[in-house]
Amino acid sequence: MHNVLVSLLKDEESWKLLRQTAFSSSEEKCSRELEKIGKKIARKCEGLPAAIIQVGENLRGKSFEEWETLSEKEDPLVITRDDHTPLSKALILSYMMLPQYLKLCFLYMGVFPKHYGISRSKLIKLWLSEGFLDPNVKIPSLEDIFENHVDLLFCGSVVWEEKDNSINIEVVAGTHLDQLISRSVVLSEKQTSVDDETTKSCRLHFTFRSLCVNEAKSEKFFHILKKYTDCTPENILGQQRLCVHNNVLLAFTQVHEWMESVPNARSLLCYGPKQPYPIALPMCFKLLKILDALAIRFYEFPHQILALFHLRYFAITCDGELPNSISRLWNLQVLIVCQHHNIKLSNNGPIYLPIEIWKLHKLKKLYCQGFDLPPPTPDDSGLVLEKLLTLSGVSVHSCTKEVLSRIPNLKRIAVQIESAHDSIETFNFFGHFASLYQKFESFKCVVVNPNLRSQVVPCVPKFPVNITKICLSGCGLPWNNMEVIAGLPFLKVLKLRWYAFCGPVWKTTDVQFPKLEFLMLEDLDIEHWESGGKPFPRVRHVIFRHCYKLESIPEQLKFTWRLEVNDCSLSFVEKMRTWRSFVPAHQDVLSISGS
Repeated sequence: MHNVLVSLLKDEESWKLLRQTAFSSSEEKCSRELEKIGKKIARKCEGLPAAIIQVGENLRGKSFEEWETLSEKEDPLVITRDDHTPLSKALILSYMMLPQYLKLCFLYMGVFPKHYGISRSKLIKLWLSEGFLDPNVKIPSLEDIFENHVDLLFCGSVVWEEKDNSINIEVVAGTHLDQLISRSVVLSEKQTSVDDETTKSCRLHFTFRSLCVNEAKSEKFFHILKKYTDCTPENILGQQRLCVHNNVLLAFTQVHEWMESVPNARSLLCYGPKQPYPIALPMCFKLLKILDALAIRFYEFPHQILALFHLRYFAITCDGELPNSISRLWNLQVLIVCQHHNIKLSNNGPIYLPIEIWKLHKLKKLYCQGFDLPPPTPDDSGLVLEKLLTLSGVSVHSCTKEVLSRIPNLKRIAVQIESAHDSIETFNFFGHFASLYQKFESFKCVVVNPNLRSQVVPCVPKFPVNITKICLSGCGLPWNNMEVIAGLPFLKVLKLRWYAFCGPVWKTTDVQFPKLEFLMLEDLDIEHWESGGKPFPRVRHVIFRHCYKLESIPEQLKFTWRLEVNDCSLSFVEKMRTWRSFVPAHQDVLSISGS
């Protein structure tokens, strides 16, 4: 079932509706001071008409002081089962009508702070690590699929794997999020590059977030720690998950002692503002599955964490090196390690993760900013990360054949070159991918502080033929090297940023980029993009950003469904406006900003 998405009002429209509701009589006057406070309250309603009307009714006949008190609260309304207002009843009904498999996923979204932009990929990682979706579920029969998962099938989201007869669990998790959005209980904020119907990031409206937080607390599903009083034993006793929205609370010894009253907590999520100084983490949760402490800085790795061998998801900001005993966390599926200051001098060698990282055989996602995977010893054939699908934040030192051959199912990699002064031979790693991987999806390479006077990367590599997404930055390639990328038969997304390619003219032909749907050119020195024939037969979305010298592009792009021009020359902007004036209204999606 797909519900109609609710349109949210703008700030001025919100205030107008609030004023009309709060002041039932046209004779009632609103002072300037009250109007200022009222607009603040209206903004906090986040454009939802039903919420604005409910708040307006609550404010009817109230004093100036009561208006002022409400304006200082985080939310203008609190949604609970005990509140019998029409809005609360409607929201509770929406929640109760969710299928059981969606209720847990929906409630979990309340763990994030208000206005938090929730990444689709992060949310799915957390859902899976929590065990909300069983990765070992088997498809019993096609009849059962049609009976029990017909909504998933219509969305094209059940993936049949002939080898193991199982559902692609990440795709199913993504479908759960899409269903929550279609039911209007979750708001979509940003779409993916190739699909305007697939959400890349989302958020909760404050009304639904209030519902999530209160339902979760009463069901002991999770509890928010924002004030000192939130941490008392009577508030946290029996809670399964603790969500810290004020990390300073963890600096209090009393809070650590109180947390000992919930030794069976399964998740500790620290989403408060980032702290520049170290704060101790409570280590009393022996059954912890998820520990997200990216917002807390550690000078050295906290060795007490090594006792939490149930961990599936572990994220930390640590300036020190990981210990050799990291292999004790043998259940890890997601490991995220960041440095507070990622500064490297050109004469410094790579900082490697411990060799025991290869013993984490359940690892699926590894993000290690500032660290590299060490090459395993040739005589140890057991050091293989057979389940690792995503590797991000590493340098070229992690991209040797010795390393990549031990990650047989890798599908996505993001490489960062720390210095443009690296030897040009270090870029030979490009060639390994085509020889090692057949089912490779995404490649990203960023050269930090590239030398703009010379070509950084010697040539475009031979990419795996099935690759669908390429993002390059700082490589300094000439445009005539684009032919290798242009011939990839399944490439859908191409993002070229900051000196990825250089030169005034790019020439394309009609046989290139047969499947490309999304193209971004950002911070390039290109002046003319020339094309013969009809290239890009499937392109739907093109972005030009900070291309100050750009003057002309192929006329075939005139009919692109979405064309974005951000901070380019005035002459180019005017040309785009003229172009789109000839495009039929139902096709015209032109976005211009910063010009």
